[in-house]
Amino acid sequence: MDLILKVGIIIVIAIALFAATTAVFNQAQPAPKNITSGQAQQLVLTDVRAQNPSAVVSIVNVSPSTLVSGSWNIFLVVIYNATRPCPTLFIESFDYPATQLLPTTDNLYTSHCVVNEPPSTPSYVISSPYIASARSYNASSIVRGYVSTYGYNETVVHATFYQSMNASVTPLNVTAGSVWLVNFSAGSSGYNQYVLLSQAGRIIGNYTASKQ
Repeated sequence: MDLILKVGIIIVIAIALFAATTAVFNQAQPAPKNITSGQAQQLVLTDVRAQNPSAVVSIVNVSPSTLVSGSWNIFLVVIYNATRPCPTLFIESFDYPATQLLPTTDNLYTSHCVVNEPPSTPSYVISSPYIASARSYNASSIVRGYVSTYGYNETVVHATFYQSMNASVTPLNVTAGSVWLVNFSAGSSGYNQYVLLSQAGRIIGNYTASKQ
């Protein structure tokens, strides 16, 4: 009888352990629940901004998940050092709540002052001011000299796209279409350094302008 009693106790303990393990597993991996697109976007944005407090984060596309009904594919653009000579720009995606808050990096456009361009094709265009900033720094020794002289962390960069530029806009006296004008401005410098960049990434010209 003692042996039967001991075996029974062991079985009861095993069943209890199995039930506890199953409960913990189910709590750690909750089943996806139906939420609205707006709720999913807000939850993902809040988490990403909390994880990347110094980054500029925005949603660029949302669509229903192909994995689980009631889940959402959410694509975000994340930018570090947005106003510096070498911003980092990438696209991150979530399938929420199907895969919880686990991100996938889909495209890394710029990092470490390098523009990660696709294979050179006639159709390639610079579609973001942050890519224009990084490309200008990477392609122009004049700009790199300016930043080196006055300091990377002291230099603020802004890029403006012109669908059509009149010759009077810059001292270069260039009439052009689909160009980026990139302004490098260091606080300790008495002038700004400008780069005129084609949408395909070619340096058209450099010039300086005194600060007002």
